[in-house]
Amino acid sequence: MTVNLKPYVYKKKANPALDAEFAGGKDYGWVRPSQDSIFWRSGLHWYVVSLAEVQRIFRRVEPVYGKLCCGGNSFIMEKLVLILKDGTELELYIGDDMEKKAAALLDFLKEGHSEIAFGKL
Repeated sequence: MTVNLKPYVYKKKANPALDAEFAGGKDYGWVRPSQDSIFWRSGLHWYVVSLAEVQRIFRRVEPVYGKLCCGGNSFIMEKLVLILKDGTELELYIGDDMEKKAAALLDFLKEGHSEIAFGKL
Protein backbone atom coordinates (compact mmCIF):
# COMPACT_ATOMS: atom_id res chain seq x y z
CA MET A 1 0.00 0.00 0.00
CA THR A 2 1.41 3.36 -1.04
CA VAL A 3 0.91 6.34 1.25
CA ASN A 4 0.36 9.82 -0.18
CA LEU A 5 3.26 11.84 1.24
CA LYS A 6 2.05 15.19 -0.13
CA PRO A 7 0.53 16.36 3.20
CA TYR A 8 3.88 15.78 4.91
CA VAL A 9 6.12 17.79 2.53
CA TYR A 10 8.46 20.13 4.40
CA LYS A 11 9.17 23.43 2.63
CA LYS A 12 12.04 25.48 3.96
CA LYS A 13 11.30 29.12 4.82
CA ALA A 14 7.53 28.48 4.92
CA ASN A 15 7.41 28.11 8.72
CA PRO A 16 10.20 29.66 10.85
CA ALA A 17 9.39 27.40 13.83
CA LEU A 18 9.76 24.25 11.69
CA ASP A 19 12.97 25.65 10.18
CA ALA A 20 14.40 26.07 13.69
CA GLU A 21 13.40 22.50 14.58
CA PHE A 22 15.00 21.18 11.39
CA ALA A 23 18.22 23.08 12.07
CA GLY A 24 18.31 21.80 15.67
CA GLY A 25 17.51 18.20 14.78
CA LYS A 26 20.04 15.37 15.01
CA ASP A 27 21.16 13.45 11.92
CA TYR A 28 20.49 9.72 11.81
CA GLY A 29 21.06 8.83 8.19
CA TRP A 30 18.09 10.08 6.15
CA VAL A 31 16.02 10.77 9.29
CA ARG A 32 16.33 13.91 11.42
CA PRO A 33 14.27 14.01 14.62
CA SER A 34 13.79 17.16 16.67
CA GLN A 35 12.06 17.58 20.01
CA ASP A 36 8.53 17.84 18.57
CA SER A 37 8.77 16.59 14.97
CA ILE A 38 10.53 14.04 12.82
CA PHE A 39 11.92 14.93 9.39
CA TRP A 40 12.94 12.46 6.70
CA ARG A 41 14.21 12.57 3.16
CA SER A 42 12.66 10.52 0.40
CA GLY A 43 13.56 11.17 -3.22
CA LEU A 44 14.06 14.87 -3.82
CA HIS A 45 11.97 16.12 -0.89
CA TRP A 46 12.10 16.42 2.87
CA TYR A 47 8.99 15.45 4.82
CA VAL A 48 7.87 16.18 8.38
CA VAL A 49 5.33 14.82 10.82
CA SER A 50 4.59 16.00 14.34
CA LEU A 51 5.46 13.44 17.00
CA ALA A 52 2.13 14.33 18.67
CA GLU A 53 0.42 12.53 15.75
CA VAL A 54 2.44 9.33 16.26
CA GLN A 55 0.90 6.43 18.15
CA ARG A 56 3.58 3.74 17.76
CA ILE A 57 7.16 3.46 16.44
CA PHE A 58 9.27 0.45 15.52
CA ARG A 59 12.29 -0.48 13.40
CA ARG A 60 12.06 -2.59 10.28
CA VAL A 61 15.20 -4.37 9.08
CA GLU A 62 15.24 -5.80 5.55
CA PRO A 63 18.15 -7.85 4.19
CA VAL A 64 18.64 -7.21 0.47
CA TYR A 65 20.82 -8.96 -2.07
CA GLY A 66 21.81 -6.80 -5.02
CA LYS A 67 23.12 -8.59 -8.08
CA LEU A 68 25.48 -6.63 -10.26
CA CYS A 69 27.22 -7.48 -13.53
CA CYS A 70 30.32 -8.79 -11.75
CA GLY A 71 28.75 -10.46 -8.72
CA GLY A 72 26.46 -9.49 -5.92
CA ASN A 73 26.42 -7.84 -2.54
CA SER A 74 24.23 -8.21 0.52
CA PHE A 75 23.25 -5.26 2.66
CA ILE A 76 20.72 -4.43 5.35
CA MET A 77 18.11 -1.69 4.85
CA GLU A 78 17.22 0.05 8.11
CA LYS A 79 13.80 1.71 8.32
CA LEU A 80 11.77 3.44 11.00
CA VAL A 81 8.02 2.80 10.89
CA LEU A 82 5.61 5.36 12.33
CA ILE A 83 1.99 4.39 12.98
CA LEU A 84 -0.03 7.59 13.21
CA LYS A 85 -3.13 8.02 15.36
CA ASP A 86 -5.32 7.92 12.23
CA GLY A 87 -3.89 4.49 11.29
CA THR A 88 -1.52 5.71 8.56
CA GLU A 89 1.77 3.81 8.38
CA LEU A 90 4.81 5.84 7.34
CA GLU A 91 8.02 3.99 6.52
CA LEU A 92 11.10 6.20 6.88
CA TYR A 93 14.29 4.98 5.24
CA ILE A 94 17.29 5.46 7.56
CA GLY A 95 20.02 3.96 5.37
CA ASP A 96 21.87 0.81 4.40
CA ASP A 97 24.02 -1.02 6.96
CA MET A 98 23.31 1.62 9.64
CA GLU A 99 22.37 -0.60 12.57
CA LYS A 100 24.07 1.60 15.19
CA LYS A 101 22.46 4.81 13.91
CA ALA A 102 19.04 3.14 13.69
CA ALA A 103 19.34 1.86 17.28
CA ALA A 104 20.53 5.29 18.48
CA LEU A 105 17.58 6.95 16.70
CA LEU A 106 15.10 4.63 18.41
CA ASP A 107 16.77 5.27 21.80
CA PHE A 108 16.64 9.05 21.21
CA LEU A 109 12.91 8.88 20.49
CA LYS A 110 12.22 6.59 23.49
CA GLU A 111 14.01 8.97 25.88
CA GLY A 112 12.05 12.04 24.80
CA HIS A 113 8.61 10.55 24.13
CA SER A 114 7.37 8.13 26.75
CA GLU A 115 3.77 8.76 25.57
CA ILE A 116 4.50 6.86 22.31
CA ALA A 117 4.34 3.06 22.21
CA PHE A 118 7.50 1.42 20.88
CA GLY A 119 7.77 -1.99 19.25
CA LYS A 120 5.65 -4.11 16.93
CA LEU A 121 2.35 -5.53 18.11
